[in-house]
Amino acid sequence: MKLSLFAPVLLVLLLSACSSVVQKTPFLADKGPLVQALSGELILGRGYKAEELPDMDLFGVTPEMKAFAESVTTHVRLQDSKAEALHLALMTSTNAGGRGVTYSAYYTNTGIEAFEQRQANCLSYTLMYVAMARHLGLKAEVNEVMLPPTWDMRAGDTYLLMRHVNAKVFMPRKRSLPWVRMMETADVGDIVVDLEMRRFKAHYKQRVIGKDLVAAQFYSNRGMELAAEGKTTEAFLYLRKALLMSEEPSYIWSNFGSFYRRHKFYTEAEAIYLHGLAINPRDYTIMHNLAGMYQELGNVEKHQEYQKRVRLYRNANPYYMFKRAEEWVAKGDDDKALSLLKKAIKKEKGEQRFYRLAAEIYERKGDTGNAEQMRDKVYQLSTIRF
Repeated sequence: MKLSLFAPVLLVLLLSACSSVVQKTPFLADKGPLVQALSGELILGRGYKAEELPDMDLFGVTPEMKAFAESVTTHVRLQDSKAEALHLALMTSTNAGGRGVTYSAYYTNTGIEAFEQRQANCLSYTLMYVAMARHLGLKAEVNEVMLPPTWDMRAGDTYLLMRHVNAKVFMPRKRSLPWVRMMETADVGDIVVDLEMRRFKAHYKQRVIGKDLVAAQFYSNRGMELAAEGKTTEAFLYLRKALLMSEEPSYIWSNFGSFYRRHKFYTEAEAIYLHGLAINPRDYTIMHNLAGMYQELGNVEKHQEYQKRVRLYRNANPYYMFKRAEEWVAKGDDDKALSLLKKAIKKEKGEQRFYRLAAEIYERKGDTGNAEQMRDKVYQLSTIRF
């Protein structure tokens, strides 16, 4: 999935894309720059027309897709096996009788486009898989996964933010008859289907999202890709459609603001960023973008204000603590590394990497008891189905 760097503008693309605190924030009549930005006048030279907005069939299935899904699950009876068979067939090479879909981070396609081109990022693959699974009668939904942020300490403390989606297939629940006592029975667990299963971890925060939010993410992704290609008019229309599908995610406002900033419409970019930050006051991406934009404009006071907020967020983040711990290990100071890891684990108890590094440190210190406890935690967290 694409990742987003803040050099010079942090673009949040939901590709093999930080959780959000979301609240509905109504538009205000006196927000002139924001209203003007939404109208498209600065980009198009006039207000946009509704008929100009894109309208993609995100969950469409072609006769070929239906036939493929049916053929690879013909002899499969159980729903969980059917879900797995479809995924494996899509990913298996054409030489081995599969569809041969491969990962490509460069463009966000619809499910139909992904099937035809045999290339997909995580969102495109999810759209394709969910549509085909539903055709087979499976209860499949789009599942948003909040991947942890990471920092590249070798590149000027660069922050990398990634967003990710996969498919979740819900299995039927067993119902016992009222006069029959079922002993030691369990429901078949729901299944997660991911284009890159190696990268998915069950403990990551996740939630099923509805079609409007899925569409908003799709149009926002495509809009930013078009902007990167220099297709300004198309980019605006896609980004505007994203906000019409859902005004709630702050990361979509962040993309919209970065689009205006790229075109040097700073007043509008500021209004958009601030609106996104009002929706999610903890959106680190927007804070960083604002800090960078104010520095670009020579507004020292506001640059420092948002830089301070960025540092406070960063220093309290367990994943930043982990990266700092790795630095201390490289310098040979295991005590400082372990101190940071303990704080990180308190804040995020489900990250295997924290325990794995702690186990290595305890082993070097001769503390076999704690080292074994850390390895046990890694084992507990590493079990994931399918």
